[in-house]
Amino acid sequence: MRPPPRAPAPGTPQRTAWGAVLVFVAGGVLAAVHLGKLPPALPVMRAELGFGLVAAGFVVAPFNLLAMTVSVLFGGLVDRIGRPRLVQAGFACLLTGGVTGALAQGLPVLMLSRLLEGFGFVAISVSLPVLIMAASAARDQGFTLALWSVYTPLGMALVMLAAPLALDGAGWRGLWWAVAGLTPFCALAVGWQMARFAPAPSGGRAPDPAAPPRPLTLVREALATRGLQVIALLFGLYAFQWVTLMVWLPSFQTESLGADLRQAALVTALVVLANVPGCLLGGWLLRHGASARQLVVTGSAVMGACAVLIFLPLLPDPARLGLSVVFSFTGGLIPPSLFNTVPRAAPGPRHISVGNGMLMQGSALGQFTGAPLVALAVSLGGGDWRFAVIPMLAASLGALAAALAFLGAAHR
Repeated sequence: MRPPPRAPAPGTPQRTAWGAVLVFVAGGVLAAVHLGKLPPALPVMRAELGFGLVAAGFVVAPFNLLAMTVSVLFGGLVDRIGRPRLVQAGFACLLTGGVTGALAQGLPVLMLSRLLEGFGFVAISVSLPVLIMAASAARDQGFTLALWSVYTPLGMALVMLAAPLALDGAGWRGLWWAVAGLTPFCALAVGWQMARFAPAPSGGRAPDPAAPPRPLTLVREALATRGLQVIALLFGLYAFQWVTLMVWLPSFQTESLGADLRQAALVTALVVLANVPGCLLGGWLLRHGASARQLVVTGSAVMGACAVLIFLPLLPDPARLGLSVVFSFTGGLIPPSLFNTVPRAAPGPRHISVGNGMLMQGSALGQFTGAPLVALAVSLGGGDWRFAVIPMLAASLGALAAALAFLGAAHR
């Protein structure tokens, strides 16, 4: 059933500034490249800097830990600090962190660099969705937010595909310098477009006549909103499934399907990339009358069914890998649905950034718990990957139940 049309908010443009939307999405993609450059480079970095697997986990951890702890607070600070300042500070952190990492000679400096890049990633991720809304006509906002939702899988897929060539030709430090070198140009492009849309706070809406509420007040009100709670929970359960499969798919292929490392890396990159057209399809369906609830229910059900058939040896190996692509593609229906629901579920315009922070926090919690729980299930099963079905299917059923029970009310 098509959701009732909303009256355009004051200040909403009559025509979408597609150039600005694409620049803002590119800013998110670059931030995701900073996030995704580490996993393919870890084996080379460990060999050069001499740290073990446990220490590598501490290098990976800062992104998720920051997203779990400061995303909501950053969302509350956006209007107080100023969106342009927070976005440019985010790009400055990405650049500084990238350069620091390229120069690192040991684990402490490398961890500091990832911490800086984590701050930059969070600042950009909570700030840019509202600018995309400000640059979009009301009829296009569902689709433009769907475009935004591809920033993480697209950035990760691009760096996964580029990393083997970069690591062979220039080493991991060369990859770090290349990504850092792109950052100022992206920051300038985003800054130029922000000047057109950032002056009016809260996504292009007219400023409230009252003084802006304190950031902690915004955070408290958003955290108490049932709709935003449901959205954060659903994004966490989605990330639990999707990110976990992307993390463990190379190991699953080499240990259970007999693939070599290069083939496993390529297949994983293609599976990650399949999420992008899925997100775009989700945005197109939202624009043409589908409800967020329908898309989340469909995506969760298909992801659960695919997980069962991927990890249980019921089908030939090529079919199981093909279902990994279906898993990622159909899962792509979920992020644009949830990003599109945040503005509807938020108590007011100023709470949208906090709502995006809650969505990020849910995602980080799902990522943080998913991979270890699946690893634990496989370990308790004696290294048998069939046991990965238990936590994966539990997350899928949880998302399905939450969407059926609560998402319709959150959308309204």
